[in-house]
Amino acid sequence: MNYHKKANITLAAVFLFFVGAAVLEYYYPNSFGVSLIFFVSEAALVGGIADWFAVTAIFRKPLGWGYHTALISRNREKVIEAVASMVQKELLSMEMIRKKIEGIPFIETLLKYVEKEGGSNYLTEKLTFYIRSYVEKQNTKHLAHKLAEFLREYAKTWNLASKIQDINEWALDQGYVDRGIDRLTEGLWDKASEGETRQVIIRYLEGIKEEKVVNGGAIFRTMLGFIEMSDGLNLEEAAEALQIELLLTLRNLKDPKHPLRISLKDTFVDKIAELERDIEFKTQIEQWKEDVLAGALLERFLESVIKAIFEASEPSALHRALHPFINQHWVNVQENVALQKTINAFIADTLCRVIKNEHDLIGNIVRETLATYTDQDLNQFIEDKAGNDLQWIRINGSMIGGVVGLILFLFLKFIYDPILSDLMYMIQ
Repeated sequence: MNYHKKANITLAAVFLFFVGAAVLEYYYPNSFGVSLIFFVSEAALVGGIADWFAVTAIFRKPLGWGYHTALISRNREKVIEAVASMVQKELLSMEMIRKKIEGIPFIETLLKYVEKEGGSNYLTEKLTFYIRSYVEKQNTKHLAHKLAEFLREYAKTWNLASKIQDINEWALDQGYVDRGIDRLTEGLWDKASEGETRQVIIRYLEGIKEEKVVNGGAIFRTMLGFIEMSDGLNLEEAAEALQIELLLTLRNLKDPKHPLRISLKDTFVDKIAELERDIEFKTQIEQWKEDVLAGALLERFLESVIKAIFEASEPSALHRALHPFINQHWVNVQENVALQKTINAFIADTLCRVIKNEHDLIGNIVRETLATYTDQDLNQFIEDKAGNDLQWIRINGSMIGGVVGLILFLFLKFIYDPILSDLMYMIQ
């Protein structure tokens, strides 16, 4: 049973109670109890009818009475505007929306979802798919041209010379300098151990000998002749000894703890640091950057790279190229709580900005929706939302009317009437 029926039943019960009391009052006019019941039931009935009229007048014309009734229909535009304003500014205010959005763990939910789907592999697959889909729709030459234009514009802010030291420190931390020395040493070892290297050393020594013979005097040439006759100067043995010494030196360079290796590494680092302060080097680097960016070779190079990546027979090539970088950033985001909070705050702030710009849409939607309602639909809409409270007003009207009637009856019977009788007696 809804409250509308309860209110009607309450009013009907009060009316029947009043009728019964009126009948008793007719037969027992001097009975205190009957008079009390009649007075209270009369007040309760008046209160119930008055509140029924007031509540009904909000939605329609009670008993056809048209003066200040059917208030919702008469003030349709005001009601719609009030409801729209209440929804937009109070129920869905920006402060309330922001508070709710800031409490949503966007990044935590996103991280859990991505991890469930495969983590960095999932991200790499998605990015690879979107990149390939985009590139397949583009002309390779045109895409290379746009990429080159972007690099030319963006590279204006690049200061390559100032990045040399940063790159050097990064290479040291990552071990690339040591790996480079190892590869260089291995390559030199392979070359130095060849028989051709010994012949080069012999030719070099012979060149020195000829230079000394030409520049030396007769005594020097005579002594050199005696030494060669006694096999005291054997260029082949000297070349072999130099080659062995060279190989021993290269072997020492392979040892990370050898002083020669450490000295070479320190020298390399110092020279790199000096380059950062070298004005001529900075000028050359900038000129080289401008020459590379301005030339047509850049676009041809980018075009060949795009073709190599996206037209390769192996579709996983791009995936393998992107995955190390994506995995590195993925691990960083997972472990960096401060970064997660920053990202979450950024997402929440972005959503709030969008909602704030379109916040008026909330009120407009409510207005447009309510504008399509007929008067009867609008009455029903409001009655569905606030009808129970309004029906309680009717029930309370009968109850409060009865209580007030009881108080008034007791006041009249025990205070007003005795005082009035005494006054009349005194006047007479």
